[in-house]
Amino acid sequence: MDNPLELYQTIFISEEFENAIFQHKDGKVYTANQYNITGELNVSKIVDYSNGMVRFYNNIEGRKKWGVMQITGLEIIPPVYDYISPLIDETYFKIFTGDYDWKYDEESSNLFYDFLCDHGSWNGDQYKGRLGQGKWGLINTQNQILIPVEYQWIDLLDKNSVCCNVGDSPIIKWYLGDDKKDILSIGGGLWKVVHLSRFWDIETELGQYYDVISQFPEEYKKHTGLDYYSLSYESQKIHQF
Repeated sequence: MDNPLELYQTIFISEEFENAIFQHKDGKVYTANQYNITGELNVSKIVDYSNGMVRFYNNIEGRKKWGVMQITGLEIIPPVYDYISPLIDETYFKIFTGDYDWKYDEESSNLFYDFLCDHGSWNGDQYKGRLGQGKWGLINTQNQILIPVEYQWIDLLDKNSVCCNVGDSPIIKWYLGDDKKDILSIGGGLWKVVHLSRFWDIETELGQYYDVISQFPEEYKKHTGLDYYSLSYESQKIHQF
């Protein structure tokens, strides 16, 4: 064989941890360290690598169950969730339980063309589907639940605050042609901002997205006496459908 790398589907290498994890084309997953000691892992698919951690999933009874492990193969988050997001700010993962499948439906397609699609886009926006029923939450890299899995959507405003949606709002995936990337949009429902803190229990009343974000600094100052400034990490488009 001219190129031995053709044996592998995926390879992640960490110089910091002097370790690698790789998946053969036959589907088997292994770890290897600097001493060439290898071990096979019971994993269906390794997905991506960030900050020493690998997202993976196992196929269990026909469904993908997502987890996270260190590049050494040590499991951090067991594969019990129907989806886990890429790592956010080296600290957080969004977690989802439910039907993580994006399907066409007429209601969300009409909402896309009425509210989201830029009909004058040079590269063309495209509807991709609506997320199935389920709930979102937030955990950290120590597998501590910070936001329980009970919200329709969560939007990380910054490292210390999360805007949580309640209701049954459609979540739409679409392709933003001019920026050449996928976007997730949600409309409707009510929101509240929750502060991530071990010391203070701070959250707003339910309200519209931009209203609760503007109200949160006042709520924060009421509890702490300090000013608060936030800027959304994420490129979600929040609409009132």
